[in-house]
Amino acid sequence: MSDTIDYTEVPYLQDILNFLPIDPDDEEDVIGYIENISKLVAVNYKYGQYQFAYFGIHLLYMTYIYCTAWKIAQIEPERYKDAIVFARSYSGREKDLKIEDVESIFSYSLMPEKDIAKLFSIIDLDKSQITRVSNLVDTRNEMAHASGKFEILTSDSFDATVNSVYASMNNIHKSMDKLIRKWYKQVLLSFCAGEYKEYDVPKDFITEQMIQTFKLSTNELLVCNEMSVSSLITAHRGYQTKLKEFKKAVSNHCQEMGYI
Repeated sequence: MSDTIDYTEVPYLQDILNFLPIDPDDEEDVIGYIENISKLVAVNYKYGQYQFAYFGIHLLYMTYIYCTAWKIAQIEPERYKDAIVFARSYSGREKDLKIEDVESIFSYSLMPEKDIAKLFSIIDLDKSQITRVSNLVDTRNEMAHASGKFEILTSDSFDATVNSVYASMNNIHKSMDKLIRKWYKQVLLSFCAGEYKEYDVPKDFITEQMIQTFKLSTNELLVCNEMSVSSLITAHRGYQTKLKEFKKAVSNHCQEMGYI
C-alpha cells in the first residue's frame, strides 16, 4: 500500500477491515483484493470522490457477505445444504455455480447478491437485517446506474451511507458469534486430541489453520480470545494443560498484533 495514503482518514474503513480476513492462504489472493479496494476507497475519499469511495466500501461489504456464507458452510454443512435449495445463478452461469462445495469465496459472486443473505437465517439474523443487505445492494445499484447525478457529494453523506454498511456488518458479526464459538470449541478439542500432529505448538496452528485456512477476521479472532476454556477443562480434565497453553497463545498473538 502507498505510504502517501492515510487509511485512518476514511471514516469506518478500519472498522470494516476488522470484519474481513486477516491473512487468508488461498490461490484467489483475497488479501490482495482487499488491499487494492481499500486503496481505491482511500484515494477517492482523499480527493472528494465520495460516491466512488462508497462503491469500494460496498465491494468490501460484499466480500464480507461472501466470507460469512463460506464460513457458515464450513461450520454447519448440513443446515447449509438445506438452506441452499433456493440457490440460483445468474443466467448463463448455471454450470459454473457449485454452491454445495464452494472452494472460493468469490464463487458466491455468481449468485444474485440479494439471494445470498437468505443463508443468514441459519445464524438467526433478524429478518429486518437480512432485508437490510438487500436494501444496501439496491442503494448501490441505483447509484451505479448512469443518471447524470451523484447521490454522495459530501463527507457527511459518505459517513451516513457507510455507517449503514458498518451497522449491517456488525449485526451479522454478532449473529455469527455463536457459530464462531462452536467452531473454536471443536478446534480446541481436535488440537488437544492430537488430530493435528504436524503442529508441536499452538502458535503455528493459530496462524496456519485458524487465520490462513479458516480466514478468521480480527473481530472473529477476538471472539476466540474472549472465550473461556473453563467449561472445556471441566469436561476434559486430561486436556487442561493444552487448553491453557492454547488460550495463552491466542491471547499472546492478539497482543503482539495490537488487537488488544
